[in-house]
Amino acid sequence: MIPKISDAIASVNRNPRIPRVVWARAAGGFLPAALLILALAAVFVFAGDRGWFYRSPVHAENSAKNLAIAENLSFAENLRLFRARLLDWHGDPYYQMYGRFPIGGIALIKLAIAPFDGLSAKLTAARTLAALMFCGAVFCAYLAVSRLAASRWIGLSAALIAFSSYYALYYADEVSNESAMDIFGVMLTFHGMVMFAQDGRFRQLIIKACAALLVGWHVYALILAFIVIGLAGGIAARLRGRGDAKNSQSHPFSALIRNRHIALGAATLAFGIIVLGANLANEYAAYREGAARTPSTTIDSALYRAGVREREGARWEEWDWTRFASRQLYRAGVASLPYALPWKPGGPEPHSPPPLGVAVGVLAVGGAALGAAFARRRHVALWATLALFGFFWALPMRAYAYSQWRDFEAMIYVGVPLALVALALMRARNLRGGRAIVAVAAVVAVAVFAASAYRMGNLSEYPDAAESQKAEMADYDAIREKTRGKVVAVSPEVISDQGFERDHLEFYLAGSVLARDDPPTFPQIGRADFVISRQRDYLGFAPLTPENGAIFLHAAPRDPADWYRAERRRAESAGDPSARAAFDLYIYKDGATGYAMLYYIKDPCAKSDARGRFFLSVHPVDIANLPPERRELGHESLNFDFSMRGTPVFDGACMAKSRLPGYPIRAIETGQWLPGDAGGTLWRAAINPALSAKSAARYDTAYETAKSSGEPLIRSGFDVYREGGALIYLKEPCAESDARGRFFLSVHPVDVVDLPPERRELGHAALNFDFAPDGVIFGGKCMIRRELPSYPIDKIATGQDAPGGGRLWAGEAAVGGGD
Repeated sequence: MIPKISDAIASVNRNPRIPRVVWARAAGGFLPAALLILALAAVFVFAGDRGWFYRSPVHAENSAKNLAIAENLSFAENLRLFRARLLDWHGDPYYQMYGRFPIGGIALIKLAIAPFDGLSAKLTAARTLAALMFCGAVFCAYLAVSRLAASRWIGLSAALIAFSSYYALYYADEVSNESAMDIFGVMLTFHGMVMFAQDGRFRQLIIKACAALLVGWHVYALILAFIVIGLAGGIAARLRGRGDAKNSQSHPFSALIRNRHIALGAATLAFGIIVLGANLANEYAAYREGAARTPSTTIDSALYRAGVREREGARWEEWDWTRFASRQLYRAGVASLPYALPWKPGGPEPHSPPPLGVAVGVLAVGGAALGAAFARRRHVALWATLALFGFFWALPMRAYAYSQWRDFEAMIYVGVPLALVALALMRARNLRGGRAIVAVAAVVAVAVFAASAYRMGNLSEYPDAAESQKAEMADYDAIREKTRGKVVAVSPEVISDQGFERDHLEFYLAGSVLARDDPPTFPQIGRADFVISRQRDYLGFAPLTPENGAIFLHAAPRDPADWYRAERRRAESAGDPSARAAFDLYIYKDGATGYAMLYYIKDPCAKSDARGRFFLSVHPVDIANLPPERRELGHESLNFDFSMRGTPVFDGACMAKSRLPGYPIRAIETGQWLPGDAGGTLWRAAINPALSAKSAARYDTAYETAKSSGEPLIRSGFDVYREGGALIYLKEPCAESDARGRFFLSVHPVDVVDLPPERRELGHAALNFDFAPDGVIFGGKCMIRRELPSYPIDKIATGQDAPGGGRLWAGEAAVGGGD
């Protein structure tokens, strides 16, 4: 006879122990897991659409690169890992191989994006995969720490706090097996280590470690730390147990070979060699077939990252151990702070050594936590491995881990807060009221993680980036249908000087052949079937794809000469040059798209005229438009080599062009440096573009204020006024031609001891300057402000030299000892 449900409930109510048992089991098992899943949902709820490919260059570059490799992965291509099919200067196609990644992570991305056609859908699917693996990393950390601490509530708190840092959440959805996907493999392996230490499940550990190696290489840091710390602990225990060195050396060498730590290292090393070996074999086969330009980019990359070989253009600071240690401690400190706190690193980390305050604090507290672990004398090796494995990655890979642009590498320090929080709560649990402390910590951890995810979701690095990305992707979706299997050239203005848009193109145009050499220039245009540009009427052709105002597809001219002549006509249609120097400089503005291009034209021109490096400094009206790391300097540097932005000599002339930023520009400085060790400036020029009406009105107010301050010190080509500790140069009417040439300014102090020693004999300070970058031209007026020294000044002499030599005007005025 089946009992009634009401009778069963009544039976439970009559037995007071049953509800407590059920609650205890739920609280000890189901409830923490449910809270963890609820907290992890915040990663998806608050993700938002922030223009994913317009986030930091590193985030965008890594993701686009991995997406491109995954798009190209196929059995038809023999599972080669390559970023793009390219056309070299001779017109021969080749692969840009990229075999340094394990194929498993790329295959997972391929499986995620394969069912979808549109670029936006593929991007969403890949982001979701990365975020799911991030959540998997958190869950594995929760399971491992719960076993080590013998408390799921402690595991919950430690996992959520550790993964709520800026680095962890910022790169949680990066489509890269160097970020969250790789950390998932690390945490999966650490869980295997805990299972091995507690239950002896060595085979499970081997399987998990090999599975992690299919995704990424960071797990080797965990394995290395586990081996070194485990063997060191074993040797120390033997020394304590045997009492003398003689007995400690009595074990045969075979015992060391049979050690499980050594076996783990040997098995994973062999498996990694097989995985990487397959990639190298594919690269070498492509090289032998002439389908790749180099036999192995993977080996070169490994040698650089390990510090064995210096990379061309690498900064010497990358090899300095003091700076390296400083940065790693700083990153470990940042990785230990939840992003819910009102603080974060300010964008890409600065070149200078980071502040050590946070790092020293973390080092002290972390040392205390490890001391607590050793005091427990239980699973010491595992706790130490968890806390230190990040440093086991950074030390051998210091040339890679140091770089300010590889800040995602700081995710590897997640073990520091994971061990720190868990050990602290284990100590707290033994105090009076310890269970309450642990329960409150779990609730706080859930709230902190959710708040951190919310703050990250509302991070806006590039306003309106999401809409720009949608328009661009919609255009590329239409372009892909027409260009698949064809040769596509990309106009230089599509690719910025920073270059990370090149990685986007490799994903957007997977399946096409890219005729580019960072970016395509004269010869490649003539070999292409299509050209992509940001100009609606590029080369005079109507666009072949629907317009979303972002990217346009055009039929390529079959004769490269047509491209060159069309580009020159476009430049010269802007009117007279904005500046004349060794090269004539033209600014062409497209009213439809809003972009502006700076053209460099020299006629006649020889090959030697294009040598060296060109510098290009853009000074905005509002420095808030600059990236954070450039605001202190006050300008953006878009320097380039002529070979990247120019054409060979054609019709006796040469030409280069560089796209200008979209924000309002106050001044442009450009020129050419001499090549070689001698260095020096070959030529320089300054341009003051017309200001917007709003900016011009602001300067007009400043102009009138200066003019009404009294009689000028000097009336000449410019009227020179004194305003506080500065000189104001005014001219009306004024055109751009009036601002050319060099201004000289000699300041004579009341007391020559105020001058630098080398200037005292001359008796004055020379503060000569060009009109740009501080000068502005607006509404037929020119104005420039120059700060004076703070010491008492007797008199000044100033004027302007003509560009070709000679003096345009000069004047002298007594200042009267003021400061």
